[in-house]
Amino acid sequence: MVYLSIIMDVELRRLAEERYSQEEFLKTLHQLALAEQWFDLQHVVQHDMAKAILADYSYGTGKDYLDTKIFYTYWEDVIEVGWQIFCEHTGISREHVRLKLSQLHETI
Repeated sequence: MVYLSIIMDVELRRLAEERYSQEEFLKTLHQLALAEQWFDLQHVVQHDMAKAILADYSYGTGKDYLDTKIFYTYWEDVIEVGWQIFCEHTGISREHVRLKLSQLHETI
């Protein structure tokens, strides 16, 4: 189990878990993993969905749409929730995900 560096607000954690757990979203992620499309998979988990979650949370708390303090405080924690849910859904280990992302970064 990975421990998050910052204790996330309960509402933010709920929002992240809800969004990353959407069945169609997880099916798409799994298809990307099976097709070895790790660049696209990383982008969807770490950029598209994480930004959407943080923007909605930020706006919902009465801050600007994507408040920079909220963004930088919780960015990595929200992403970690996404990877945890992805791994639980697909059965792919978190270590395998780290290895694939590391290989991806080496080729870029």
